[in-house]
Amino acid sequence: MLDEATILALSPAVSFQPLGQDEGAVVLMIDSGQLYTCNDTTAAFLQSIDGARSFGAILDQINAEFDVERAVLAADLAEIFAELEREGIVARAPGSA
Repeated sequence: MLDEATILALSPAVSFQPLGQDEGAVVLMIDSGQLYTCNDTTAAFLQSIDGARSFGAILDQINAEFDVERAVLAADLAEIFAELEREGIVARAPGSA
């Protein structure tokens, strides 16, 4: 379960590059060379992860950008986080829940 107080971080083995407004982004796994493409929502989420902000703060920021109910967005981002965490792209910052 992803708590709103949990601090999120990108993996140090990841290079993230936004492609431009409404263009999404790409993620390169430096160790394996695997390349992922991201839609706008995932790109906004990854761009907000800085190793200092909590999931709740990131959720508030993205909620201001997208016209969606906060609870729906929270569920969607938690699901995206779980998938990205399994792939080793994101992690819970050390000391976070």
